[in-house]
Amino acid sequence: MKKLIVISIALVTFVGSITAQSKYIDGVWKLTEMNEAGEVYPVNMHVVFKEAGEINISGANVGTWSQNETENTFTISCPYLGILDGENKIEALNDTELKLSNANGDINSFQKISLPKHKELNNKITGDWFFEKMEIKGETDVVGSLVELNKNGIFYIRDRVFGTWDYNESSNTIILDNKDFKGEYAISQPNKNELVLNLDEINMYFSKIDKQKIIDENKESGLLGTWEFKDVPYEGATTFITFNEPDTFTIIQKEEGMSSKFGGAWMFNKNEMTFMMVGLRSEDVFKGENKIVTMNGEAIELENKGTIYKGAIKVKEEQKISKIKRLAFTDDDFYTEDGDFKYDEEEESENLPWLNWLEMKNDLLDVSQLVYNYSVLIEGTESFETKILTANVQANLEEEGFEIDYIFDGYDSYSNISELRTNRNYSDPLYPFSSNGTLYRVIGEEQITTPAGTFECTVLEAVGYSGVLKKLWMVNDKIGVYAKIIEENPDENSGYYYIYELKEIK
Repeated sequence: MKKLIVISIALVTFVGSITAQSKYIDGVWKLTEMNEAGEVYPVNMHVVFKEAGEINISGANVGTWSQNETENTFTISCPYLGILDGENKIEALNDTELKLSNANGDINSFQKISLPKHKELNNKITGDWFFEKMEIKGETDVVGSLVELNKNGIFYIRDRVFGTWDYNESSNTIILDNKDFKGEYAISQPNKNELVLNLDEINMYFSKIDKQKIIDENKESGLLGTWEFKDVPYEGATTFITFNEPDTFTIIQKEEGMSSKFGGAWMFNKNEMTFMMVGLRSEDVFKGENKIVTMNGEAIELENKGTIYKGAIKVKEEQKISKIKRLAFTDDDFYTEDGDFKYDEEEESENLPWLNWLEMKNDLLDVSQLVYNYSVLIEGTESFETKILTANVQANLEEEGFEIDYIFDGYDSYSNISELRTNRNYSDPLYPFSSNGTLYRVIGEEQITTPAGTFECTVLEAVGYSGVLKKLWMVNDKIGVYAKIIEENPDENSGYYYIYELKEIK
């Protein structure tokens, strides 16, 4: 019996030590070098291991982590962490160090820089501030950034780890540990809402902000949604500003052949009828404070640094998600685990509505054109640019087949006839698309309504050679006529999202 008790006590002690270890993971860690195959590579990376199992770097969730306490392993799923991606053995874990060895025996150490909960800071400096400007040797630089002096001892700028901080109450100083602002800064506070830090010839100016007040005022500002400013910042360019809840914005600048994307935080002041845009470059037109001259539900007029900008609402907040239906399938869904095709091509084609094309051609005899709304999702927004495409239809009793213009490259014969593709294989089951090299499956039938009317449709999902996804609504009783098509390229670099919707049958 004594032996059993000893074993039980040892087991409890072992489990207890592992449970205690897991509490150390949550927090901000610093990685200063990578060791791989005997080579040492310097890095400067702040990694946040969140309690929920997420990995955050530079303000973005970029991966996941998990700890197996029984096996004493730490698994990382994050390409940014290179050789640490995968399962690692925990060599050491405490409140200051996490030492891991990967499958190749490379040992790397993280140093914890955030404070444990029992040592968190709680003083007059803790909280959210607006970093207005800094003076260095008499030269003034307007910063305009949101910063947080967090109770965990981390100094954040725009939700990114900037370094560590501490407060010395006896000397009334702040100690900053960052490669750009390292040192002990004297504090002066003209009032409770202002903060000035001084070290030698450096002065930094901050003003206190109420984050919840910003969230509440932003929500009631009337700005939420996407606004379009034509000929901004110069003639021929268009700027789209999307104001999101609670306090982020995205700017897309488009012109012929190119586009640019920016982002940051915004703060609305309902008393002054102004809003601040933080995070833009010095040359960007809406940087800093913007005065709302006039605004209604459809149009807005802003003043920034003496210049007036006129815009119009593109998509209101409540309309943003209604049109975007992301395609969730991939080409993997068409194969079994053994790599065999799940769907019999002959059986799938037999489920399509346009089998007897010779008989159904009669429905096209009185049709001369199919008119579509072609909508392109603007990158970085939830707004669309829409234009009209017209497909000419040629069908007569004398000819064996028929022909419908292929307008599904985004242009028609009225805009770019020299590059208009043709597909004369009218017996193709997906006409005017080509089924060659395309995986497709029938997922059911659906009645949908478009500007052209209400149609009974057979619905397909399809994947092309390059992984481009399509969802197609074939009108059952009209050969060659699609009521709606969604086309999505999920590639991170060259992705896009298009919608073709039948507007009119002429």
